[in-house]
Amino acid sequence: MEVEVSFVPESWISKYPDAGGYFPFAIDGTRSYVVDFIIDAEESNNFISNWMLQLNEFPIYVYVEIFEFQTEEFEHDCKLHNIEYKPLKIKKANDYAYKAIIKNSEQFNALFPHLDSAGSMNNLVLWSLQKDVFTFKQKEYKTLFGIRNIVTPTISMSKDSTVFWIGYDGQNIVALSNNKKFLSINSIRNQFPPKTNVVTIQCEEE
Repeated sequence: MEVEVSFVPESWISKYPDAGGYFPFAIDGTRSYVVDFIIDAEESNNFISNWMLQLNEFPIYVYVEIFEFQTEEFEHDCKLHNIEYKPLKIKKANDYAYKAIIKNSEQFNALFPHLDSAGSMNNLVLWSLQKDVFTFKQKEYKTLFGIRNIVTPTISMSKDSTVFWIGYDGQNIVALSNNKKFLSINSIRNQFPPKTNVVTIQCEEE
């Protein structure tokens, strides 16, 4: 299994939440490490599930936005696998949002296909290790029409926080972390499942 790993340059990260940029959600607090992972799409489900098992930092708290036609199957699978979930009200016309709590790897395996599908359709998908860090706050937000004040999903980073975001079109996964497990390529390699080949990519500053 091959995974491309790169550290995201600060110059890529907007001062404001950025529709179509890094990041389409607000961040309160500092994040020491921002790491990008590119994983082969055909193997991503198994790899990411095994990775979360290797990290073993359950419970995992999920925030996911999905389309209306996906809600019935999402809720069915949550109930089937005893995953605690809560629908949320958001102001996006075509989207529904949920919080969920994943307590073990079996539940993650069951829910991740929904997360992967939502992220691939450019709905917002986030999950956090051990802490519920997700709220809604009014923030200045960078839109196609300039900076506007809107209510947006916000993550609150604290000591040892780690949050994962599925990137645009499901092409990558980004970790925002204050945990030293994400300090270097070597420390990241040590947390991956066995037989993972890590390819280091150097991102250019803008």
